[in-house]
Amino acid sequence: MSGENKDKGFATRAVHEGTKHYDGSVNTPIFQSSTYQLTEETYAGWAAGAQHTLIYSRLSSVNSEAVAQKIASLEMAEDGEVFASGMAAISTTLLALMSQGDHIVASADVYGGTYGLMTEDLPRLGIEVSMADMRDVSSYEAAIQPNTKILYIEILTNPVLKVCDIEAFSVLAKKHNLLLIVDNTFTTPWAINPIKMGADVVIHSTTKYLGGHSDIIGGAIVGNKEIIAKIFPKKVHFGGSADPHNCYLLERGIRTLDVRMKAHTDNAIELARRLEKHENIVSVLHPSLPSHPDYEVAKRIMPKGTGMVAFVVKGGDDAALKFMRKLNLIFEATSLGGVESLIECPFNSSHMFIPEDVRTEAGVVSGFVRLSVGIENVEDLWKDISQALS
Repeated sequence: MSGENKDKGFATRAVHEGTKHYDGSVNTPIFQSSTYQLTEETYAGWAAGAQHTLIYSRLSSVNSEAVAQKIASLEMAEDGEVFASGMAAISTTLLALMSQGDHIVASADVYGGTYGLMTEDLPRLGIEVSMADMRDVSSYEAAIQPNTKILYIEILTNPVLKVCDIEAFSVLAKKHNLLLIVDNTFTTPWAINPIKMGADVVIHSTTKYLGGHSDIIGGAIVGNKEIIAKIFPKKVHFGGSADPHNCYLLERGIRTLDVRMKAHTDNAIELARRLEKHENIVSVLHPSLPSHPDYEVAKRIMPKGTGMVAFVVKGGDDAALKFMRKLNLIFEATSLGGVESLIECPFNSSHMFIPEDVRTEAGVVSGFVRLSVGIENVEDLWKDISQALS
């Protein structure tokens, strides 16, 4: 983060930090170039490892550097890298920091793609994985082995919206000299800064709230300079690099993150309160509700809230599907974090390949619905939900 902007407010940093003003441009121009001119300076950078050196766009580009700096600034981190997808960011990070014979502790209710990586691919590569409960720090501690290297958590789990007490996990990681990796996709740096709370690496699917318009796929990691420098070579080897135009769109999306998140969370809180009173709803999950199991933790670590709401429709999965297909304004689709409201049943979408008993134990019961609340007029959203539930 530049010295000029480090003390600026979140919204100011979202707009200005990292932006490259070429020839007086307000925005970072799109450098749609696969390669850059080699000079004495770039040869020296190449010899030093090539990170942050404009040589070849699989390594770095003007646009990837700009948006990585912006995300690192918002997360209060020293450095960052962007990727072609959130899963590219996750898989590259884990494979860069672990080797055959190492062990990681995670949870069964992580994002479905992360769960697949941890249960299918990492064991095939000789990396052991233990699943614990992100709501229970002691369960993670009980799973730690002599070969454990990483504790992996999500601040807000997908899709059951458990709130993970990152401060307690930071204490645990330091106690056992482990790396703490945190997925901050659902909460965003607008709501919480895991680095300030003790995380070593923060991961994002920038497809979601950071991009904010359901028009890109991307990922990002941030942390201290030393750990990001360890991950960068694997990004180069595995090839999951974000192209310049994608980075431009991501930077454009982040510039409005502050105002968008306020609208997302205000709408989500209001809809959660109304849903909780509806006769055709069994239960509602949103961290702002006193009924949420992690309400007190949420008030302490992420008081601004989230734009995600989960609820259970009376009548089970069939009733939930009928409800979704009666919606007119809210769009039935996977993903989240866009300006438009999106809704899905995890059992037949994001979590369909997770065994039913594992889903149920995690809280994805019959009738479970996940709603990514957009920035539309809240009364229009409620009108649509009400008619579909009737």
